[in-house]
Amino acid sequence: MDGTEYLIKVLSKFQVAEFQRLLRVWGVFSERKLQSLNFNQNKRELILQIATLCEDNGITVKQTADLEIMFYCAHPQQKRWSAYQMSRMQGDEDAHLVDIWSFKKKFESNLKLLVRNVTINILERGDAFWIRIAWGKRHTSPNQLKASYAVYYPQTPFVFLSNLTSQYRVYFSQALVIAAQYTMLKEMDLCGHCLDSLRDIAFKRFNPALTAHHRKPLQQLNVAQESVQDPRITMENAKENAHAKRLTTAAFGDGPLPKLEEVQYRLQTAFKDDRNLGILSDRGKPFRCIAKFSSPNILESLRALSALGIVDVPISTMFSSIPEKRRNYFKVTDRRTPGHNASAS
Repeated sequence: MDGTEYLIKVLSKFQVAEFQRLLRVWGVFSERKLQSLNFNQNKRELILQIATLCEDNGITVKQTADLEIMFYCAHPQQKRWSAYQMSRMQGDEDAHLVDIWSFKKKFESNLKLLVRNVTINILERGDAFWIRIAWGKRHTSPNQLKASYAVYYPQTPFVFLSNLTSQYRVYFSQALVIAAQYTMLKEMDLCGHCLDSLRDIAFKRFNPALTAHHRKPLQQLNVAQESVQDPRITMENAKENAHAKRLTTAAFGDGPLPKLEEVQYRLQTAFKDDRNLGILSDRGKPFRCIAKFSSPNILESLRALSALGIVDVPISTMFSSIPEKRRNYFKVTDRRTPGHNASAS
């Protein structure tokens, strides 16, 4: 693919209303040349006019990649992000200041020592460094259509990756931890399309009620409410609804929740039979299955279940503690005790 084809594919991602603002932020055209563009024509004709202007001005593939980063900065939900956390050696836990120029120099030099044929773009947007990497092989040019993305928040150990295959993850990891002055990169089992929500969960910036009201308060609320009895049915229903609302608020808070699209539980549990009867009791291998829950906003959906009367309250902490545990992918295994079947944990 030549530079013009790649440019047209990038421009095709934009809405017509976005062109003028993003081209101005891109900064490769003078104000006079921007005014020469007719932003009122149809999208296809406008893209061709912009492409012609770019050819006349010798716009490079690397400059076009900057424009693509700007698009995903404006529309991060177009990608699926996975959260990772970096760590340092024990005893070296002090914060290290990282500026864009030293980070960029270290990251690019270290990655190119490992993989020579790559295109690397790094832009500072807001409080994050946006990294785009197009990977090439020994005798092939970098594939601009299958680029990897990373969003790193300096002065924190968190980075969010998109479209980074296992083939290149080790190279990226080594270059990142050196540039950010860490020693290890570990996946958090936290994924989704809403980058802001993933960031808030990783930073624990979500509704503080989620951690302020947990477990023990739920039990206290439950005991206190069970002692209340009312003979009138309508009043009883009202009290039950108020009780359910209190327990749900205690579990999820009453403010906005981070946006996650799914939560998955990978079960590996043995058959539990205290009497040791039946053929399944002697099964050596655990049962395996995957339970997956999906919704445009899974946490809001879980919070609404009790109000709809679909589930009993309090809702299991397997669901309500998702933000607190900073993950939405779980592995559920057995806690084995000598002489007994395992119990799920």
